[in-house]
Amino acid sequence: MFNNNALVSNSDGNLLIDCGYTIKPALLAQGLKLQDIDAVFITHVHADHVFGLERLANEGRYKYHKKARLILHHELYDELWHQCLKGVLAKNGEGENELADYFELVLLYKEEFELFGNLYQLHRVSHTPGKVCFGVMINHSVFYSGDTAAIPQLLLQLKPDLIFHDVTLTDYNPVHASVHSLLSLYPPELCKKTYLMSYEDHWPEYRQMVEQHFAGFAQQGQRVVLSREYQTDTAPG
Repeated sequence: MFNNNALVSNSDGNLLIDCGYTIKPALLAQGLKLQDIDAVFITHVHADHVFGLERLANEGRYKYHKKARLILHHELYDELWHQCLKGVLAKNGEGENELADYFELVLLYKEEFELFGNLYQLHRVSHTPGKVCFGVMINHSVFYSGDTAAIPQLLLQLKPDLIFHDVTLTDYNPVHASVHSLLSLYPPELCKKTYLMSYEDHWPEYRQMVEQHFAGFAQQGQRVVLSREYQTDTAPG
């Protein structure tokens, strides 16, 4: 029941997908520290996906003396820095700072990147209108949606082996996929390889239905193995 984050981990390094404000206790629950994070990829700029960056920035700089790599599409930079983090990170005891003073900043100008032996392909998803948001396909195998409404055409085109999909358990939400919209828009074979994530606190009421029609609810600390030519563990947080 922390924010919706995932960790892609192998012997080469740890990549965090999103960094919400609960990231420190979420990592501690998995026996990890902020120091263990080598890189972060941001899907979009909302508090539950980026507010943990302030803590990672300051602890990395002053406690661990480590700059994590911060990977984001170039269209997210102004929103993340000027509209979100600048107010808490731009000034410190050393004077004026930029985002690159805290992180090894990597701005993406194409919609894929490779890191620690894994391939990440970015796909625009349908979240808040007018807001740039990405899902990510990892090693042509696992699709991680970030936050999105139902995206049947994209997923039917990509044909992932496994899906971690944003969901809301409310009857209607214009910026998240409701469980009923997924059931009505996704074929049964797609639902059966889909774990639902980012769900509300009353999820046990839906457990039987979700386990009947989907792979289930993503659970804290759950791990899956990425297939094909890349071998690694993915642990939703």
